[in-house]
Amino acid sequence: MTSRRDALRLALGAGLGLAGLTACGTTGETTTSSASSTSDPLAPPSPVRTPTDDPPIRRVIPLSSADLDVVLALGVEPEAAWAEDGSGPRPWRDHPSPPAPDWGGPGLPSLRSLLPFGVDAFALAAADVSEAQLRGFEQLATVIVDPAGRPGWRQHLKLVGEALHRDPAPAAAAAEEALDAWARAQRGLGVDALVVVVGTGARPDTPVATLDDRSPLGGEIRELGFDVVSHREPIPYRQLRRPGVQVVRVDPRDGDVVTAVRQPSVSSLPWVLDRLVEGRRPV
Repeated sequence: MTSRRDALRLALGAGLGLAGLTACGTTGETTTSSASSTSDPLAPPSPVRTPTDDPPIRRVIPLSSADLDVVLALGVEPEAAWAEDGSGPRPWRDHPSPPAPDWGGPGLPSLRSLLPFGVDAFALAAADVSEAQLRGFEQLATVIVDPAGRPGWRQHLKLVGEALHRDPAPAAAAAEEALDAWARAQRGLGVDALVVVVGTGARPDTPVATLDDRSPLGGEIRELGFDVVSHREPIPYRQLRRPGVQVVRVDPRDGDVVTAVRQPSVSSLPWVLDRLVEGRRPV
């Protein structure tokens, strides 16, 4: 019986065009063939979702920063890893960099660069991936995705844990404890809402952009019981400050914060929430 990996080798050997399978995956790419891109470094990924039912997985490659966080939190050593913003250590991820595909092109690695690793699955639940790319990855190995859409950190952990036959409970409990402590501390300061300013700094009357309340981080903050204040257009900084509102700032130049805000995970979410409120108090 010809395996999917053997089928792909045959296709490659026969000169199958890879243009549709290795199209650039850019920040904010949509799931349709007419995907548009944005230069916004905080734009959340918009991956395609397809359910996959395959045999047990032993060798996995995460293809986003958050997917790598989840795999490591489950105690699994990935065969390799790739992320648009790098797969090396982070303040919340004290772990040596896994091997990376030999890929210098834009967007997700090509199938040719991934083939040598002989993996059973790709963790793609938080990746920027087009439908054409996903179809290509499915030809090579199982894809771990959520058919319901991009998952929050709890569902992400559960999804990958089930696929890898690992218990997500210990990692989930540690994250819940850290998040509960953060929420209690903020409530103790009288905070009932947060607004996330995106920028390097501002004078009181400077119009500033605010993170969309529908963003992945906004959703996680609401899960903790806080309102998220956002404005569709820039607004003077002084108008954001009012009783009960904690105003925090994301500096687009801070790669660690940007990564954690864009792709909050079981390990990056507690870290970035602490980082954002460090030394800050509401009015």
